[in-house]
Amino acid sequence: MIKLIKRRYIAFRIKPHIKISKREIYNVLIKEILTSTNVKTGNGFYIWVVKFDVETGLGIIRCGHNSLNQILQSIQEPERMLKELKFKTLGTSGSIKTLKRKFLSKEFK
Repeated sequence: MIKLIKRRYIAFRIKPHIKISKREIYNVLIKEILTSTNVKTGNGFYIWVVKFDVETGLGIIRCGHNSLNQILQSIQEPERMLKELKFKTLGTSGSIKTLKRKFLSKEFK
């Protein structure tokens, strides 16, 4: 029997107009999450930066439902780089459409 991993989406904001790519944000997030003591990697653990807008500083992260709470805990207690970026989570949802409607501004498409 195959266990399905349900996708969850996290809206986030960083300081606008910082020259940083989606890949660099991904690397920073992975580093922060793996250095956190409460994260258990294994089946169902994945994270991906779906979209990021440099102008507004808004973005979307996709992860599995099994690891959502662990990821949120490690992100909300930021260290080094996330503090410099002023990384802040805006909310979570099960679909991108709902996430955009509830937490992201109309300019972010």
